[in-house]
Amino acid sequence: MSSQHNPSSSDTTAFIRVVLFVIILAATVCAVVYLKRSSDMPLTPEGVAARDSLRRIAHPDTTAVPGSIPADATETRSVPSDSVTMDLRVPSDAGYEDGYYAGITDGVVGEERASYDESSQFPEAAQRRNYAEAYRRGYAQGYADGLEGKEFGMTPHSPEDEEILEEEENYEQQGTP
Repeated sequence: MSSQHNPSSSDTTAFIRVVLFVIILAATVCAVVYLKRSSDMPLTPEGVAARDSLRRIAHPDTTAVPGSIPADATETRSVPSDSVTMDLRVPSDAGYEDGYYAGITDGVVGEERASYDESSQFPEAAQRRNYAEAYRRGYAQGYADGLEGKEFGMTPHSPEDEEILEEEENYEQQGTP
C-alpha cells in the first residue's frame, strides 16, 4: 500500500500553498498601503522642494579667468531680443516697400506725409541710411500712384471697367434666383 499515492494529501498540500500565497500577497498589499498612508511626504517635486529645509541650489561658476577669453569675443554686439522684431529683409528693399506702402496710403486719401516715417530698427548706421534713402524713393512713387488711383502698381479703372463694376453691383442687388 505504500506504493499507492494518496490523492487527498496532494490536494491538501496544494490548498495550503494557495492559502499561504494569498496570505503573503494580502500582507504585502496591506504593508504597502500602510506605508503609503503613514508617510506625510508628498511624491511631487514641489513637495520635495518644500520639505528641503536647507533649500540649497547649485549655482554654476561662470567667472572667467582674465586672458582666457579671446579679445574679439568681449566686443558687445547689438542683437535684437527676439526674431519677431528683427527685420530680415535687405535694408534697401525694406525701405522701399515700407515707403511705398505708406506713400500709396497717403496718396489715396490725399494727405502727403500723414504716415511718413523713415526710421528703422537696423543695428548699423549704413543699414539705417540705406533704409531711409530707399524709403524716400518708395514713398514718392507710392504717393504718386495713390494720387493717380493706382493701387500697388495696378492701373486705374477704365470706363469699360466701371461699366462692368456697375453691372456686377446691379446683379448683386437683384439677388440670385
